[in-house]
Formats: sequence, structure tokens, C-alpha cells
Amino acid sequence: MKTTIEIDEKKLDRIMKMTGIATMKEAVDWALNEAMRIATINQIMEEPWSAEEARSVMDSNYDLIAIRNNGAAVAHPAAKRGRPRKKSA
Repeated sequence: MKTTIEIDEKKLDRIMKMTGIATMKEAVDWALNEAMRIATINQIMEEPWSAEEARSVMDSNYDLIAIRNNGAAVAHPAAKRGRPRKKSA
């Protein structure tokens, strides 16, 4: 969407320098994404997710303990991944 708005140029320049973002459009888009991320965090803090809601946003194959123990790379969500099996003696 193309629109005309007044933006504090000093703030925009500072954000572009701090982040290394090259264009005003990218800087504004970054700022909107950051604002949405922060608003989401604040909303979650005010109204914590239920266990079901939390489960619905996590990849069911994500196993932090296995990653920490074997140093395994995190699989792409589309990839099928199972837990490593113990070798029988």
C-alpha cells in the first residue's frame, strides 16, 4: 500500500544506522514488525496462553532436550524426524 505519512526523520535515520537497514521502506517495515512482536509479547504477558494454545504454536517434532544432548541441528518443520533409538546391547 502506498501512503503518505509524516515520520520523525531523526528517529528513522537513527534506526537505519543502528540496524544497517538501507531504505526507509525497509526501516518502516522492520519497525512495524518489531511493534507487532512487542505487542504480542505484552498481550501474552497480560493473558497467558493455555497449554493447548502453546502446544498449537510449537512444532510437535521439536525436542529441545535431544538437541541439547546430541548437538543435533533443528530439522525443518516439513522434515520428518524421530527420536534417536537406543542401541540394544
